[in-house]
Amino acid sequence: MRIKLPETDLKSVQSVGSIELKDEGGGHVGQYFFGKGHGRTVFLYGKYKGTFKTHAECQAFIDGVTAVIDGNRSSRSKETEA
Repeated sequence: MRIKLPETDLKSVQSVGSIELKDEGGGHVGQYFFGKGHGRTVFLYGKYKGTFKTHAECQAFIDGVTAVIDGNRSSRSKETEA
């Protein structure tokens, strides 16, 4: 699963903004909040939250969460096959 975080320029943002995050299939997976003086906060799947300074840190957090979730899914499918 891949979730692409859109680029945002905090220098041009006048207030706190938010973007809905969707997976490859268009399903809602989380929310991305950003604002000048507030940094960037990512919520995923209703239980994972991270606040970061840079876009790269946010994308790394998203990639890490999805890797763990994908790993858990593949582990479960292997257990049901056995």
